[in-house]
Amino acid sequence: MEQTPKASAMPLRIALILLPTPQFEVNSVDQSVLASYQTLQPELNALLNSAPTPEMLSITISDDSDANSFESQLNAATNAINNGYIVKLATATHALLMLPALKAAQMRIHPHAQLAAMQQAKSTPMSQVSGELKLGANALSLAQTNALSHALSQAKRNLTDVSVNECFENLKSEQQFTEVYSLIQQLASRTHVRKEVNQGVELGPKQAKSHYWFSEFHQNRVAAINFINGQQATSYVLTQGSGLLAAKSMLNQQRLMFILPGNSQQQITASITQLMQQLERLQVTEVNELSLECQLELLSIMYDNLVNADKLTTRDSKPAYQAVIQASSVSAAKQELSALNDALTALFAEQTNATSTNKGLIQYKTPAGSYLTLTPLGSNNDNAQAGLAFVYPGVGTVYADMLNELHQYFPALYAKLEREGDLKAMLQAEDIYHLDPKHAAQMSLGDLAIAGVGSSYLLTQLLTDEFNIKPNFALGYSMGEASMWASLGVWQNPHALISKTQTDPLFTSAISGKLTAVRQAWQLDDTAAEIQWNSFVVRSEAAPIEALLKDYPHAYLAIIQGDTCVIAGCEIQCKALLAALGKRGIAANRVTAMHTQPAMQEHQNVMDFYLQPLKAELPSEISFISAADLTAKQTVSEQALSSQVVAQSIADTFCQTLDFTALVHHAQHQGAKLFVEIGADRQNCTLIDKIVKQDGASSVQHQPCCTVPMNAKGSQDITSVIKALGQLISHQVPLSVQPFIDGLKRELTLCQLTSQQLAAHANVDSKFESNQDHLLQGEV
Repeated sequence: MEQTPKASAMPLRIALILLPTPQFEVNSVDQSVLASYQTLQPELNALLNSAPTPEMLSITISDDSDANSFESQLNAATNAINNGYIVKLATATHALLMLPALKAAQMRIHPHAQLAAMQQAKSTPMSQVSGELKLGANALSLAQTNALSHALSQAKRNLTDVSVNECFENLKSEQQFTEVYSLIQQLASRTHVRKEVNQGVELGPKQAKSHYWFSEFHQNRVAAINFINGQQATSYVLTQGSGLLAAKSMLNQQRLMFILPGNSQQQITASITQLMQQLERLQVTEVNELSLECQLELLSIMYDNLVNADKLTTRDSKPAYQAVIQASSVSAAKQELSALNDALTALFAEQTNATSTNKGLIQYKTPAGSYLTLTPLGSNNDNAQAGLAFVYPGVGTVYADMLNELHQYFPALYAKLEREGDLKAMLQAEDIYHLDPKHAAQMSLGDLAIAGVGSSYLLTQLLTDEFNIKPNFALGYSMGEASMWASLGVWQNPHALISKTQTDPLFTSAISGKLTAVRQAWQLDDTAAEIQWNSFVVRSEAAPIEALLKDYPHAYLAIIQGDTCVIAGCEIQCKALLAALGKRGIAANRVTAMHTQPAMQEHQNVMDFYLQPLKAELPSEISFISAADLTAKQTVSEQALSSQVVAQSIADTFCQTLDFTALVHHAQHQGAKLFVEIGADRQNCTLIDKIVKQDGASSVQHQPCCTVPMNAKGSQDITSVIKALGQLISHQVPLSVQPFIDGLKRELTLCQLTSQQLAAHANVDSKFESNQDHLLQGEV
């Protein structure tokens, strides 16, 4: 097949694979180097292990001469591929492997992207430009417009298929290669990189610089990249491949974590001393930098620590306690160790003084994420019921750019979610990742509900699929009950509710928007003025508010939550009630009649809306707790689950006052102790902490309780996840630390490979052969 660029040419269909280093060779005789490649990129195993090994031609891109231009070298590469070669195209810093897509498929190699078209053109009269592209002709040179038109034709694509279209002027050859390499990285990692200036608006300092590259359901991502030099332009069309970049390691030289198990204060102290001695050997510069040798040693220390801790927790005799140290540098880690060591005596003294009827939570916690508890709540040691509860937040917790970076650490999870349903719609990506950060706050009630369920669903799968965490209990705040049923394997097809939520009158007009349910309850006809509805958070007990409600019939006590309540209804009457109460309220400025008496007008509609078919196999180990009936002595069990029961519980919760305080107490009575908030931000954790604090101040006997947020607005997403997992580890929650170990394995391997190649380049023996036992082979 002719591969040279012609307007009438067939699509190129060249598989593109990013290589870990420019020194990559398919026929390397160094087995440790081959093992490194296989560990870093398992997709290369088939190629490296093939017999006979395909012949590889190496082509170097440089700026030395026009004959070495990127375009000419890429042409040479396509011709070589036609002649049976695989080609490595490289600069001093980056390398790309190219081979026919058919050959890659036959070898079961999953490419990171495919080159579908490559076209060059010079300036062309406007009359010859296709109508589809004329609209953008003022912003692009005619040469580039013409080249792109031919490239799209060659790739059998339309301009509307292209979700990223980049244009660069007067770049040198190596710069052009770097930009193409970067675009392949974005395709392979499914990352959309935002420009610093978008349509004249500069990206704010607090806005995310990138987020997941969403696509339409079952549609591949297509990108174009254009280079203009004078009157000549070259356009390339790239499509996503079936391969994904390996997950970024959650732990590295800037994100440290160590687990220190022990059965006593003395054992934990000994572990602290041992780790401190290991870190003291690392030579850190004044600017907190490590040499390559020290980086390798640090990664080895972390790797060994986690592997050993994992072995201990899988034994029958598990350690009684596990301290978790987290830090951003070696010096910070030593400070965390010293601070923990200083706190141990007081912690164990507190444990000794605790009474059998009033066992509070004994924990040590730092802002960096270090954590130790002497009252682990997530295991079933000592024949006590494990108390891990997943808590699902309600509407309104989502925020702009939430979860924007998690896909780079869990690419397989995102790929799975994308296969299962419309991930873009599930997270309401066009609103959440809008370039205007204020846009998310203006979302409709239905869209907020969808995004809330979507974020909870994603984080649930992250914990259950990636870390093998299984909750003992589940409960939801308000519409968090719907998130609970959607996320924990109860409904057959929770994605079916997305479009319904956006169009059903229940969300668009009955309890939001025009508030038709409220108008009906208040007996207002169509000529009556628009209802001015609002809700207010007020610091008050429920009883004083309830005593005043009879005087304000259009104001309602919607939610009871710890030391605050939410009143909702006619804005004028709510303000008057607050004045009579002698309290100030914080206006939510959101129109929703959930949890008020008028919502009862929609009770049957809510039931019908959530009447969804259940899966054939339902989760048997989870006790589901509903706010609908807090008088029940038992939780909703698997035997009681049915479509009718689930819909009824949601409708009852939806249409009556939500007593979140009572719900938490009910969950505690059933055995829940460790509450993990599964959703955007940490509002439920804050509320539960306040409830627990109130309980502690009362004379009522109380048992230990702890909250763990999976996400926190304003914090780095992956840092929040690591901190949460650190707490769960210390609470002895059964989980897999393998994702941490796998990531460190790749980090360690890359560091080793770099050191080996530097040593070979300098023609000296490697100083790091003693660490070769860490160079684990096989897939990660």
